[in-house]
Amino acid sequence: GGVNVILDVGANADCKADVLYQFGILGSLFAEHVCGVKTPRVGLLNIGEEESKGNMLTIAAHEMMKDSTDFNFCGNIESRHLFDDECDVIVCDGFSGNVILKQAESIYSLIKQRQIEDDYFDRFNYENYGGTPILGLNKTVVIGHGISNDVAIKNMIVLTADVVEADLTTKILNNFNND
Repeated sequence: GGVNVILDVGANADCKADVLYQFGILGSLFAEHVCGVKTPRVGLLNIGEEESKGNMLTIAAHEMMKDSTDFNFCGNIESRHLFDDECDVIVCDGFSGNVILKQAESIYSLIKQRQIEDDYFDRFNYENYGGTPILGLNKTVVIGHGISNDVAIKNMIVLTADVVEADLTTKILNNFNND
């Protein structure tokens, strides 16, 4: 618990079900090898927990994910449970993921403005991560926030080093080449 990897957060606003499935693989590999989560739980963002809920995209993606041997699928997850630590990896299209990301940043900003001290909310501070890797490329690429300061840039460099040290790009390539 305590790790929430969200894929996608903006690179792919429109996705197909097989792409969401691939996000499950990518997120699981990232959570395991970079974040140190053993057997990461992968959830699919949806409007209900039942298999039959959602739009055509999420229903089709759920059908592909439910019997996956590529990752530990824990089912649909509603947005009200995003931060309950029920899943380590949350899969969604980039449009929805970007809305979640911006909302989380907004919550963090509001908490700080009100001078509320609670370590839980530090997970919403973009400075702690610095950036996000674009997974599935042939090389390591990490992009930063447009408003990044020196702390965020330092942490983006640390994240990049962690991704490289974990040899994540090779692990991803090997995973997809074995299919």
